[in-house]
Amino acid sequence: MRDLIKVGLAILISALPVSARAQGVGVDVPLSNGGVERVLFVASANPRALLIMFPGGDGILDIGDTAATSLLAGNFLVRTLPLWQAQGFAVEVLGSPQNQSLVGQRHTAAYAAAVDRAVDFGRTRVNAPVWLVGTSAGTTGAANAAAALGGKVAGLVLTSSITRQTGETVFDTNLGAISVPALVVANQGDTCSITPPEDAPVLASHLARSPRKEVMLVESSTFNSKPCEALSPHGFYGIEPMVVQRIADWIKR
Repeated sequence: MRDLIKVGLAILISALPVSARAQGVGVDVPLSNGGVERVLFVASANPRALLIMFPGGDGILDIGDTAATSLLAGNFLVRTLPLWQAQGFAVEVLGSPQNQSLVGQRHTAAYAAAVDRAVDFGRTRVNAPVWLVGTSAGTTGAANAAAALGGKVAGLVLTSSITRQTGETVFDTNLGAISVPALVVANQGDTCSITPPEDAPVLASHLARSPRKEVMLVESSTFNSKPCEALSPHGFYGIEPMVVQRIADWIKR
C-alpha cells in the first residue's frame, strides 16, 4: 500500500506544470513549553491569504529543509501545495509538536496554543488574512484553533471531517464559539466510515455563530488506497484541481 501511495503521488506531481510546483522552507517554531513544532512554509507573491494547513492521520509529518516526507506527504492538503500556491496563497503546513502523535490531542487547549505560535510565525512572513484549513483528523485541530484564537483567524475550511468514531472527532471542539466564515467540504463518494458525507450539514448546523457558512459537496469514485486513506474519495483523489479551485474561490469571495 505504501508503494501504491508513492506511485499515485508521483503521478500527481508529474502532471503539474513546473512553474506551479511548490518550494517550501522548513522551520522549527518554538512553543511555550520549551518544545518546537516544525512547519513547512510556502510563499507566493502578494498572497491573498495565509492558509494554515492541518493534515490528518497521526499528524506526524517529517519536514526537511524544503519539503515534507513520510506517508503523510500524500495527504490531500500536502500533495496539493502547488495548486494552493498557484491560486495566490501563502501556505504553512503544520507538523506535530515534538513530532509526536496528535491522536487524541487535537481538541486540547495545549494544541490550540501550539497552533497560536504557528500562526504568529506565519504572520512574521506574510501580512495577509489567516485561514485554517483541515482535512480528516486535522479538522479537529483546525476547528479547535478557530474557536480558541478569535480575531487572529479570518476563516475556516473543514474537509472530510471526522464526525464518527470512539476517539476524538470535530464535535469534541467548541464549534459554537467559532465566529468566522466556515466552509464544510465533503465528497459524496467518501465511503470512510468515520467521515460520512451526510454528516456535513449536521456539522455546519453546529457553527451557530459563523457569519457565513456553506456546505460544499463534490463527488468522485476513484480509489488507489483504502477508503479512509488519502488516495481515495476521502482525500479527493483524482479531482484535486477542481476541489482546490472551488475552495479557493470561496475563500477569495
